[in-house]
Amino acid sequence: MKRVLLIVVVLALIGGGAYWLLRDTSRKIPHTPPAAAPQVGSCWKIDAAGAKAAFPWPGGPVDCAAAHTVEVFHVGQAGDDMLHRLDEAEGENIKIAQNLLYAQARRACVVQGTAFLGGNWHESKVQILASWIAPATDGFFGCAVAPVAGPAGDEFVSREGSLAKAGPTLPIGCIASLRYVDCAAPHDGEYSGSYSIAPMDAPFDETAVRNASSKGCISVGLHYLGLSETADRADLSAAAVGPKTGSDWLGSDQTFACYLMSSRPLKGSVAKLGTGPLPVA
Repeated sequence: MKRVLLIVVVLALIGGGAYWLLRDTSRKIPHTPPAAAPQVGSCWKIDAAGAKAAFPWPGGPVDCAAAHTVEVFHVGQAGDDMLHRLDEAEGENIKIAQNLLYAQARRACVVQGTAFLGGNWHESKVQILASWIAPATDGFFGCAVAPVAGPAGDEFVSREGSLAKAGPTLPIGCIASLRYVDCAAPHDGEYSGSYSIAPMDAPFDETAVRNASSKGCISVGLHYLGLSETADRADLSAAAVGPKTGSDWLGSDQTFACYLMSSRPLKGSVAKLGTGPLPVA
């Protein structure tokens, strides 16, 4: 693979990032979830834009046996130390404290989401969400999971039934125009695996992250093809989808979904293809 194609997709990993915490330096932090907190196990019929708001979400929960788009699997709270840090922050330190609080929520939801889904969520057609619970100054947040239409994670897909331990039943196959499709259908990309940048909590450097994720996904793609690390396929390129901005990086699991991309429409999988001809549509 001589070319490295970097799909410019900002994953909406965390739904409530725009809901900024307001400062209150005279309060006592409660440790009981507020009335606005969603019930763990509740399901909601809401789109990606609506899920960016703090709880309570509009419309209220619906029966999980009925059509819905989002399922809440965890309710947590940021640490008192970080909440007090926000209370005492001034100037630019306010934004820093807000980002660190959000990172705590994000990390908790990613960890809990993997356990809830029963496997690496990056390998499933889902998106992990985290939203503050009003009043956000108390640091409570809700974690939810939504089936999505493509790697961008910005279009939710309706389903019936719980996603508990259901991650492996929604494996990513191929993509066409950044939407998930079956590999038997015409497509221009195929999921080849995931790549994580170490160490965890490494500081964000855009160039370094871009280079590391590109190289990592090339290696993942070659392994998926059944080729050695030194092999090359000029008719395929590697693509990495993951946290490519500082805000997306903070609190993430630093993991990228890797794809093998083709400029020619494909029909069929390239798994273990080696040096064989592409399954051109």
